[in-house]
Amino acid sequence: MILLDQILPIIILAQEQQGEPNSILSTLILIPIMGLFLYFMVIRPQNKEEENRKKMISELNKGDTVVTSSGIYGKIVEFRDNDDSIVLNIAKDTNVTFTTSSILKKK
Repeated sequence: MILLDQILPIIILAQEQQGEPNSILSTLILIPIMGLFLYFMVIRPQNKEEENRKKMISELNKGDTVVTSSGIYGKIVEFRDNDDSIVLNIAKDTNVTFTTSSILKKK
C-alpha cells in the first residue's frame, strides 16, 4: 500500500504534464524536423547513388571490365535481350550471362 501511495502522485503529475499545449507544439515541430533529417541523411543519398549506378550501366561498352554484385570480375562480351542482360567472360572460354541490374561497378 505504501508503494501505491508513492507511485500514484507521480502518475497523476505525469498525466497532467502530457496535456500541456507546449508539449504538443514541440511534438508537432519535432516530427517534420525528423522527417527532413531522414530525407537528407538516408533517402536522398540512396536515390543519388542509384541514379549514378544506372548512368554507369547505360554507358557500358563491349570490352569493359565490371564487377557483379556477387563479386565476380569479368569482361563484357555482348549485350542481350535489349540490354537487359550482359554476357561476361570470367575466365578463358568461360562466358556467363548476368542481368544488367547485377552489375555493381566498372573497373
